This record gives sequence, C-alpha cells and structure tokens, in this order.
Amino acid sequence: MIPLERCGAVLLCAGLSRRFGADNKLLMPLDGKPLVTYGADLCAVAPFASRYAVVAPADIALRDMLSGAGLTLVDNSDPATGRNRSLRIGLAAALTEGVEGVLVLLGDMPHVTLGHLEALARAAEPDTAAISHDGDAAMPPTLIPAAIARAVLGEPDRPVRTLLGEPALVHADPALLADYDTPNRFERAP
Repeated sequence: MIPLERCGAVLLCAGLSRRFGADNKLLMPLDGKPLVTYGADLCAVAPFASRYAVVAPADIALRDMLSGAGLTLVDNSDPATGRNRSLRIGLAAALTEGVEGVLVLLGDMPHVTLGHLEALARAAEPDTAAISHDGDAAMPPTLIPAAIARAVLGEPDRPVRTLLGEPALVHADPALLADYDTPNRFERAP
C-alpha cells in the first residue's frame, strides 16, 4: 500500500483536444461546470501531499481555473509531443516533494471517485504500480511508486507504459473511467 497522504497528484491538462475540435474540451460545460473542475475538485478532497496540474503556457483560462483550485501549475511548453512528455514533467515535479508515489489523473475523466483512488493506493506497493482497468483495457488513473517514477525519468525515449512493469490492475466500471474526447461524448453524458 502507498497511502494517498504520501502521494503527489498530477492532473494532466496539456492535451491538444484534437478529436474534440477547435474548443478546449477541458473548459466545456458538463452538468453546469467546466469538465476539468471535476478532476481539480477530486485532487482537492483527496489527502494528497501535493497537487500539480500540467498545462500549456498559452492556455490562460485553464491556467487561471486550475491555479484558483489550488493546484501548482507545471508547464508543458510543447504539448504536441504527446502525453508522455506531460507525464514526465508531472512526475518530475511531484518527486521534488519526496513523495512515495505519484497518482496520475486525466483532466477529461470527470467520474473518477475518491474511493477508486483509495483502491489504487491499496493495490500499489513500493515496487508495483497500480493502474485502472475497465474490463477491456488499462488506463489512468495510475499510481506510480517513486522508484518507478525515477526510473521512468531516467529513460526519456521509452513510452512510460512500457516502464511500469506488471502493475496491479484495479477494476472499475467503464462509466467511472469514461473520458470525454469528442463533442458526442458530452451529449451522451450520464
């Protein structure tokens, strides 16, 4: 187990929303509030040792919203390089706090619960990551132990997923792990 109190949270918010269109999906309303606020609120209520959001420097509205929610902003100056770069930037920031693990969340997954994060914490060990699984595929949120996070930073040319070894799978209902990548997904929101 790696308790949430000994973890840093990293909320990834620097994506380009290519499948969504011209608008930033993280700022789109879902049940009356911007999509990204669900992840930010979850970070606020969980007892993390630290809370970071990886963002693009040019995304002023998103930056204002996240800093107002109590997250420390970390810049990804080249979001076009993909999620692995954002993830490494977030891991490096969180590790400066001396945490035992880093819990990685996505800004476009509004239904993740504190109970699911606690299940990830129970499944993780100092040498074993814990990753969410919807019955078909593994996906974030993911709890990466500090030792593995440091190893990831030492291998910048390899995809992060390939460096996690054999993570513990924490099953969750697909609805809980739903991400909002297209306008159609907002229309089908529960």
